[in-house]
Amino acid sequence: MILKVITKYFVLFIFLISFQLNSQRNEIGVLVGGSNYIGDVGPTTYIDPISYGTYSYGILYRNNFSDRFSVRTQISSSDIKSSDLMGNSPEYRKLRGKSFENTVQEITLAIDFNFSEFDVQDDKFQFSPFTSTGLSYFRYDGIHYPLGRTTAQSYGKSSDFAIPVTVGIKAKLLKTLVLGLEVTARHTFTENLDGSYPTFENTEIYSEKRFGSGLSQDWIVFSGLTLTYVFGNYECKCQ
Repeated sequence: MILKVITKYFVLFIFLISFQLNSQRNEIGVLVGGSNYIGDVGPTTYIDPISYGTYSYGILYRNNFSDRFSVRTQISSSDIKSSDLMGNSPEYRKLRGKSFENTVQEITLAIDFNFSEFDVQDDKFQFSPFTSTGLSYFRYDGIHYPLGRTTAQSYGKSSDFAIPVTVGIKAKLLKTLVLGLEVTARHTFTENLDGSYPTFENTEIYSEKRFGSGLSQDWIVFSGLTLTYVFGNYECKCQ
């Protein structure tokens, strides 16, 4: 299923790459790391890519239209899970004992801002902190807790939007390679990544009582690395 979704959006990805290939302001590469969820099940730790044993990965393209700003698009997949029984969960959640797993597949369009000038056409070593925000569209499993069960089960696919906010640092290590370290917090517009607020028909008949408020949405936090390759033709900076 992951491969199907990635293939579906790859045409759009290639279309975006086709712009401004006449200058070496383009980057293409990969992102890898871990993601943790923040919501109504399990701990409420804000950044924890390790404890859950889940992975995130994807491909990204960046067009640097100036030394400060760039347009970025990426396709990614993240596995998320949590359990009320984890050691650092609030006590009332431990007594409830809910747990879930989900997979989030998304496409994102964002604007990056470099705090220092970062010219990818310059061969020398460069370093800059950066921040980014934009809009994401994602698909995930709609899940619920069947009557008498504490483990969530899927009832079909759902989709929604999210607002990602990224902070990170990046460095141009070689002539054509850029390495980045970043943390992205995604504020989603759904309350049901964890099964706490299912919305399918006759929910009250087949599911445990909703325990999500319906007013606060779930968060996904990605922590990881990016590695991109700079390509295109050099612009002549002749005097």
